[in-house]
Amino acid sequence: MAEGKYHRTAHRGFRRIAKAFWSAPREGLIYGHAELDVSKLRRFQEDVERVHGIRPSVGQFLGRAVAHALTVVPEGNAKIIWGRAYLKDTVDVYFQVDVEDGKDLSGVVVPDTGSKTVVEVARILRERAERLRSGGDEQYEKTQKGCVGRLPSFAIRWLLGALTFLEYNLGVTPTFLGARPEPFGTVMVTNVSSFGIDVAYAPLVPVSRVPMVVLMGRVVDKAVVVDGEVVVRPILTASATFDHRLLDGNKIGKIVRTVRAYMENPYSVEGEALGIPDPDASPPAAPPPAEAS
Repeated sequence: MAEGKYHRTAHRGFRRIAKAFWSAPREGLIYGHAELDVSKLRRFQEDVERVHGIRPSVGQFLGRAVAHALTVVPEGNAKIIWGRAYLKDTVDVYFQVDVEDGKDLSGVVVPDTGSKTVVEVARILRERAERLRSGGDEQYEKTQKGCVGRLPSFAIRWLLGALTFLEYNLGVTPTFLGARPEPFGTVMVTNVSSFGIDVAYAPLVPVSRVPMVVLMGRVVDKAVVVDGEVVVRPILTASATFDHRLLDGNKIGKIVRTVRAYMENPYSVEGEALGIPDPDASPPAAPPPAEAS
């Protein structure tokens, strides 16, 4: 039994204000970030554009990498419903998209991102983002821009809570509002690099039930040590917020290692499917000579 005792202490000034503002922490969240060398990814971008006529963005590569990682760690591709974890058999990535010249924020879900190539992801995003920005997306026009745009804050909270309960707890998609099933996918990816931000952390969105939000910062040239030599490499800082109810350090570590391996050498995952061999890969060993009969 511990022998130490607690003794009451007096607080003043800011500490008294802080105690009035905040209660005991209740959110089970984990935050983290990783620095990723994207020098080889840039070369792969050029190869993809040369072969397939489209240049996926670094953010699209990051979303594809996260989807690949969740096929390796399926425990993160889940949602908690009625207090129980439900795994989904497809990884559906929600890519956030700015609309109305940056005045609003919405997003596009790429279904089954885990089984698609980055070229397929880029083409789907280009088509759906154009539809969203041109006013052709029914869900955005009816729900986010329509209902939400006209209601006071307290009513928005009630409406979104009701829609979330219908979608996830009862399995009823409110299509009369233009909503689609699983409107937020199973993981969210967003990008703040265009704002000049190197690293930031995004909140989990309660109505999405998504347990993981990944945020891409700027790509910055940094001095790093490679094979004992100091060299300058383009480094991307990616951060993430995780729901600790579904993911612990062991699983998060495996996700990060898988994302890193993909981002630092996309040839290893995408090359064969896209017909782009890794220029740094060792050639296959020659077969042994046949023995004379």
